[in-house]
Amino acid sequence: MKRKFSIKGIASVLIVMIVGLVVGTAFGALAVGGVMYGVGTAVAGGMVDQQTVTGGDSYSETTEYIDMRDVQRKVELYKPYQTPILTLMSENKRETCESWEKKYFAIDARGLNTTVTSATTISSATTTCTVADASFFTKNNTVFFAISGATKVNSGRTLMGIITGLPEANKITVLLVNPGDALAASDFTGVAAQRGGSAMNVKAASTGAWGAIPEPDYNYVQAFMEQVDIEDFQNKMKKQIDWNLPDMKRAAIDDFKLQMERTFLNGVRGMKDILIDGVSQRVYTAGGFLQDTGIPVSANITLSTMTEKILNGLTKDIFTGNNGMKTRYLLGGADFIESLENVTADKKNIMAKETYSHLGLDFVKIVSMFGTLNVAYYEQLDLLGKAKTAIVLDKSNLVNADFEPFNIRAINLKDSGIAKVTSAAIEQTSTMLIKNKTTHYILQGV
Repeated sequence: MKRKFSIKGIASVLIVMIVGLVVGTAFGALAVGGVMYGVGTAVAGGMVDQQTVTGGDSYSETTEYIDMRDVQRKVELYKPYQTPILTLMSENKRETCESWEKKYFAIDARGLNTTVTSATTISSATTTCTVADASFFTKNNTVFFAISGATKVNSGRTLMGIITGLPEANKITVLLVNPGDALAASDFTGVAAQRGGSAMNVKAASTGAWGAIPEPDYNYVQAFMEQVDIEDFQNKMKKQIDWNLPDMKRAAIDDFKLQMERTFLNGVRGMKDILIDGVSQRVYTAGGFLQDTGIPVSANITLSTMTEKILNGLTKDIFTGNNGMKTRYLLGGADFIESLENVTADKKNIMAKETYSHLGLDFVKIVSMFGTLNVAYYEQLDLLGKAKTAIVLDKSNLVNADFEPFNIRAINLKDSGIAKVTSAAIEQTSTMLIKNKTTHYILQGV
């Protein structure tokens, strides 16, 4: 049976093929019978990759590759070692305050030692000494003077006196118990005066009150704040990383903590009236550790020649004569820590590489007979240009005081017509109190 072909049928097939050719060419391929045939560039050697197939010669996010890149979906945030001052203070009881100025007694333990700068002529075994600090003495305290020798001291090995009066600031009138015949006023200049026990008469029922002489210190309370915004549409969009408002809050909280840490390290106490957008505003700033003039400073430490002997001297200065804890924390910049690492020392006495972890912070112990230093590298000192500096903290004498405690507060900008965003304010109005300042230290290397 002969098959018949109609002109109409042949025309229909030709039209379909022509349309397929046009459409296929437009999309870079040839369509025949519903099957797509690629028309990409022929590659020498028969190697074909997706870049060649798609016609690109360099990477483009939108058109060149047909496969998606692998994206790390986790975002790294700050670690506890960035904020060791805040971390160490977190163990202590927080205080509250009710104004922008927080007053406190910086000396909460009586001192033990001071230095005599001059003394009056000895008359009837009595002299009045000018000392560096008389605040911890009361009447009837015994006081030991670092004066010895058979002609200077009549009996015993150390000169002792009893305080009979406190005539002026930093002056003590002393009745000497065992002065030698050759003892003169000039012998007192530059010597140590050490507080002993009180010696009361048999009828005494009380002694002079200690604590009225030291003046209180103060610090201003600083209002810290960070705001987080995310657009509503952005919050709903598909993202390459798992990142939304809670993640933004967490990142902002870490940055917020860094702001406080830097303020408590290097802030300058002050109060200023500033003009912003034509409105006068009063701003308070909290003073930080490095700016507190009451903290002792050991300057000009030659880091390149740090030795066991120098290190022993530093531990002696840090731990003696200040009623502080026998375990303290040394946070140092990179250059200072490097100098400690280079010290070759008797492992039984000092620099035993014993590690200690506390509150997420890792320390290396420097153990001496004077006390133990928990040492850690402190990056914030480097970032402030103080890589050759270290600070020593007596944790028990650092206190956080809050006017308003830490809080995350929602801000409604949509209902007020300001912006179609979800917002939150991270805030804390706080300050740091540095008590018993001589138990802390600032070490400055060169």
